[in-house]
Amino acid sequence: MMDIFQWLELLLLLCVVVKGSDDGGQVIFAVNAGGEAHIDSNGVHYQKDPLKIGIASDYGKHLLAIGRVHPGDQILYQTERYHHSTFGYDIPVEEDGEYVMVLKFCEVYFNAPNMKVSQLYGNAYCFLLVAKF
Repeated sequence: MMDIFQWLELLLLLCVVVKGSDDGGQVIFAVNAGGEAHIDSNGVHYQKDPLKIGIASDYGKHLLAIGRVHPGDQILYQTERYHHSTFGYDIPVEEDGEYVMVLKFCEVYFNAPNMKVSQLYGNAYCFLLVAKF
């Protein structure tokens, strides 16, 4: 396994990695950051967040509803992991190839622009220098 992504001061809600193929791909890793295991409305199996570093939070559960999300999948957007330093997930990529990584973010704490600044790194490359949520 190799550590593909590390997040700095970042709220991560969920991560899905798909190995590409002609039939739409195969999910090789999905995690519900800060939360329990969940099978979403599309049948994707999200594992329970295995990390001990940082803070797992369910602060988003106090929200009545999160729009644009299937009601059964709202839990994926109500839990989060954050840390004021570096943390990352080991993603089981066994071979070279084409992969698609889907990262989804939902701000449930801050309520104004420029209150959160984050950096996203993958294999020592900075993909997103500064993101403001």
